[in-house]
Amino acid sequence: MQFIKIENIHGGFSLNPEPYLDILPSLQASLPEGAARFASDPDHYNFFGSRCIKDLQLGSISLSDKVGLLAVVIVLAPSQFKHEQALEISYSDVVQFDVSAKEWRGVGEIWPETRRLGDVQLDEILPHEHGCSHELQCTRGCLRIIARDLSATWFSPE
Repeated sequence: MQFIKIENIHGGFSLNPEPYLDILPSLQASLPEGAARFASDPDHYNFFGSRCIKDLQLGSISLSDKVGLLAVVIVLAPSQFKHEQALEISYSDVVQFDVSAKEWRGVGEIWPETRRLGDVQLDEILPHEHGCSHELQCTRGCLRIIARDLSATWFSPE
């Protein structure tokens, strides 16, 4: 991440979105409409809010290739301790999609329901010549997508 600071300290993490939030107003005009709306949502980085990106869990990822355009949909499941809704992020005209994962010690490493990539810590959306880049840093991995735009929708899981 370019602006957001995440540090591993004493078996935990220090998360600081402030440098990104400070620069975000000057980036908004360069972001596509959906990306700008999602990044500037006042609850996006409210660590105590139910619509904060922090602590969501990767539920699923789907990739489709139709009519020469790639689309990616990521569903982030709610944390049982914090969120009432899940978040679906749809990316249009994707030109890059990367997943990196840190070493895995096995199921039950922390909790029995621990996900391979861990929980979302924070994310950062930046302008890109193709539209926008979106990086989601998790406790044990990272997702990075470059797309024309994205749309984010909160919904109640069934």
